[in-house]
Amino acid sequence: MKRRTFKVPHFELPKLPWKGFLAGCFLIFFFLGILAANWAGQENLIQYGMLNRYYVGQLAYVQLDSGAYFIYLLKRRIRVFAMTALLVYTRFGVLMLTGVVSWYAFSLGYLFVNALVCMKFQGMVIVLLSVFPQIFCYAAAYFGLGKIVFGKKAELAMPYGISRFWRNPRLYLLISSILCIIAGIWMEAYVNPVFLQSYIRRM
Repeated sequence: MKRRTFKVPHFELPKLPWKGFLAGCFLIFFFLGILAANWAGQENLIQYGMLNRYYVGQLAYVQLDSGAYFIYLLKRRIRVFAMTALLVYTRFGVLMLTGVVSWYAFSLGYLFVNALVCMKFQGMVIVLLSVFPQIFCYAAAYFGLGKIVFGKKAELAMPYGISRFWRNPRLYLLISSILCIIAGIWMEAYVNPVFLQSYIRRM
């Protein structure tokens, strides 16, 4: 007698695109940051928040040592980036990259509510200016790390002119991300204070 074998049907779950996954994490934690700021209460935000007219007014006439500020930002920003860049080559890369994106989103949501409570519309503009223009370089840097940890072979294709001389697309993405993060830090130290102080003086 032959035994009958029953084949269990195999179902494949749809794969969420990694860009959509990170964007979803950003939106969720941005909303959680807004909820956390509302939970803290208006009085606490006004009393303990840094975004109030007195502190912001001091920024208008501060003489900033851009070189020292660049070194300070380099030490702070490069730690998180270096740890993320190392872990994207391991099984913990997804957790680290998702955690970094989620933390930045949470902080931004919290700051938006803080600015709105303390300084209304002007506070919102200050928050936006505080991340401009370096936010584009930072996003590009972590986008490159995202392609390393999530990207398929088709997404790792390099420009034709570079691919003729460079055979390792992951190393190309890593070096590009490092250059983007350094460019972002330079912009945050030298360019961003100019925009920020210019706006505060016109308030």
